[in-house]
Amino acid sequence: MDKSKTLLVVVIAIMAGGCGQMGSSPEEEPEKTPAEMDPADLPQIDAFQNEYSREMMVSTEPVADGYYLMRSKIGAFTIWFPEEAVFMDNASGIDGDHYEKISFAYESEEENRGYVVGFQYNYGGNAKKPERLLDNLRGRWDYEEEWIEVEDEHGLTYYGSTIEDFKGYQNYVFMGYKVSFQEAPQAMEFLYVVSCLDKEAESCEIDFSKEEAYILQWVKSIQFSGTRGDGGETDGE
Repeated sequence: MDKSKTLLVVVIAIMAGGCGQMGSSPEEEPEKTPAEMDPADLPQIDAFQNEYSREMMVSTEPVADGYYLMRSKIGAFTIWFPEEAVFMDNASGIDGDHYEKISFAYESEEENRGYVVGFQYNYGGNAKKPERLLDNLRGRWDYEEEWIEVEDEHGLTYYGSTIEDFKGYQNYVFMGYKVSFQEAPQAMEFLYVVSCLDKEAESCEIDFSKEEAYILQWVKSIQFSGTRGDGGETDGE
C-alpha cells in the first residue's frame, strides 16, 4: 500500500473513532428540582427548608432581590416567595384543581413588626363574579371606601385598606382580589395584616405606604397559568 492510501486509511479511522465517541457520549442529567435536592444544599430559608413548601419551589435562583419563585400545588399559578417569610403549611391546602390557599407569616423583633398574609385561588364560581368576594371582604372588615384598581400584564387587582382597632392597638389590613386577564375564570383573593410585635414599645410604628407597596408587589408577581392542575386547558370554560 502506498503512502497516500495509508494516510487516507488513517484519516478515515480517526474520523470514525471521533464520530463513535461523539455518539456514545452520555446525555446530560436533567437539573434537579429543589424538592429532589438535599436540604443542606439549598438556601437556608424557610421556603426551601420547609418540606411542604420545598415541593413548590421552582429554582434556587432568585427571581428578584429577596424573592424566589413558587408554583402552586395544583399548577394554577406562580407567585414570589419573600426570603424573610415563613410558610404556614398548617394554614395552606387545596381542594381539587379549583381551589388553593397558601399562607405566610413573618416576625422581626429588631423591626418590631409582624405580618400574616393569605392568598386564596379560585377557578370558576366566585372567580366569575369578583363583586361577590369584594362584598364579602367589605362586610368582614367594615370597609366603606371605594376599591382601588391596579392593572398589570396578568390581571386587574381591586384592593383597599383599613385600620383594625384591637384592644386599643392598631392592625393595618390590606385586602383585595386579583382577576386574571385570561379567558379562564381565575382569581386570587388576598388578605395582609401587619402590626407591631411589641405594641407598647416606642418603636411601634408602621409605615403605611411601605407596607402597601410591599403587598402590591407581591400581588403583582402572581401569574395565572390558564390550565388545570392536570394540564388541561381551561380557556373558554
